[in-house]
Amino acid sequence: MSQWKSVVGLFLCVVFFLSLTACNGQDKGPTTETISYNLEQEPESLDPQIADDYASRIVIMALFEGLVRLDADGNPTAGVASSWKANSDNTSFTFHLRQEARWPSWTDKEDNKQEERPVTARDFIYGFQRALDPATSSPTAGELYPIKNAERVNRGQASVEELGVSAPDDYTLVVELEYPYEDFPTLMALPAAMPCNQKFFEQSGGQYGLEVTSILGNGPYQFSNRYSWEHSKSIALVRSSSYQGEEKPIPAGINFSIGQDVTDAVSAIENGTVDAAPLPGDQVETGEQEGLHLTSFEDTTWGLCFNTQDSVFSNLNIRKSFVQSLDREYVLSKLPDNYSVANDIIVPDTSLGGQNYRSLAGGDFYLKTDANSRVLLNTGLQELQMDRLPSVRVLCLDDPQVTSLINNMLELWSRELGYYINMEPLSRSELSQRVKSGNYQIALAPIRAENDGPMEILSLFSSDNPDNPVGLQSAEFDGYLSQAEDRPLNEGVEYYVQAEQYLNNQAVFYPLCYEKRFFAAAANVEGIIFHSYDSGVDFLHASKVTE
Repeated sequence: MSQWKSVVGLFLCVVFFLSLTACNGQDKGPTTETISYNLEQEPESLDPQIADDYASRIVIMALFEGLVRLDADGNPTAGVASSWKANSDNTSFTFHLRQEARWPSWTDKEDNKQEERPVTARDFIYGFQRALDPATSSPTAGELYPIKNAERVNRGQASVEELGVSAPDDYTLVVELEYPYEDFPTLMALPAAMPCNQKFFEQSGGQYGLEVTSILGNGPYQFSNRYSWEHSKSIALVRSSSYQGEEKPIPAGINFSIGQDVTDAVSAIENGTVDAAPLPGDQVETGEQEGLHLTSFEDTTWGLCFNTQDSVFSNLNIRKSFVQSLDREYVLSKLPDNYSVANDIIVPDTSLGGQNYRSLAGGDFYLKTDANSRVLLNTGLQELQMDRLPSVRVLCLDDPQVTSLINNMLELWSRELGYYINMEPLSRSELSQRVKSGNYQIALAPIRAENDGPMEILSLFSSDNPDNPVGLQSAEFDGYLSQAEDRPLNEGVEYYVQAEQYLNNQAVFYPLCYEKRFFAAAANVEGIIFHSYDSGVDFLHASKVTE
């Protein structure tokens, strides 16, 4: 089964303009304005085939352009490709590239020529091959798995030359797929699908994506100078003189501040330190009062992760005893601000085939409270040949509202199971690392896919996903995903349902609440597009309204 961390599923991300009339920004021509935005952390890499963190994706969207861009409704529009066409069963797509698309001027060390060069179909093929080459170890390779032989290439079972991509000429790219996938063009806006100039990459000395002088992007913006990426502090971009897209970028530049200097996002926007920024939930009310443009996404599910590779929680009965001893109403009586009760693993707004997945699939699949939870625990201990439950520790965010929620659980477990359970509060980054490394027993942790669609979430739990948050190894579960994968999007519902029910019935992830994420822009800023999940921010049409 494919590892798909962010693959199939409908990538029709719900996106919003941060403006009262987004079209106003599109009608404007290029301006002398600079838009400033605060990144919460340093980009790990600006190599599109490597980047996996949100900060990197935001900057990459400005520096690079794929075959398509996503508009304000999440639909694919012309990028480097001016048009595309599918065959009759949507198993092959032909993209026609704009001949005026250019790489910025750079010096080829072989011929010592400094000049702009065309972006060709071969640049996209090389990018695909790099992402899928096992030697690259790309964490986002799964984004390209719909392409024929992509998974086999990534697993070392086929050469990169066997990948289902070809270039009849410099400006025509043909992509063959493993199965019918009508919405495949939307995936071509992802970083992993960005072009890569092979010569520049090979001459970058292993530093590609890590420094200004080792980055060659074809997007609407470029670095202002060789010193414009001051690590851990800022990134300064200017409008690219070589960019010839169908829509001209409006801002003259984009300035990214990095890190924790912006501790009060509302104040930073109000005083002009930044024009837009992620907004903590506890500042939403203040942001509304100050008249900021707010955008929100409910695209993250928080729940109890049980490490199935742990010596104790490998046992199903023990996992079920912890889940079914909980009184949900009591546990969730005091949710943190801007969180809502989650009765399912997959978030309510998830799409499938243009329809709401939850409407198609039903819901409330979580395991219900069972008065026999202590019996389940004792049965599990007998199966493990243990006399008693060893010390158990629950990881969670070091946040008063979260620790209060965990304390409710600890109280119930002590009463219903007869054991005292410990709590270990951590920072968000520490929590993420502990879960990712499998160094935990139970964790209250978030899961969020990078794209829309039930497959995006469910595939996080597949056996071969290196980022599987619970370490699940299940041929049965993988089989449900395979069945869903082999069918048109809307015909795979029953298998998605079976997969979701399996996760609940196996008590590997117990959904508790959905987190709402917020972004804010100044009252005089319009045209910024925020994409849901982790798909980035588009500043192409951003502008400032003047009195």
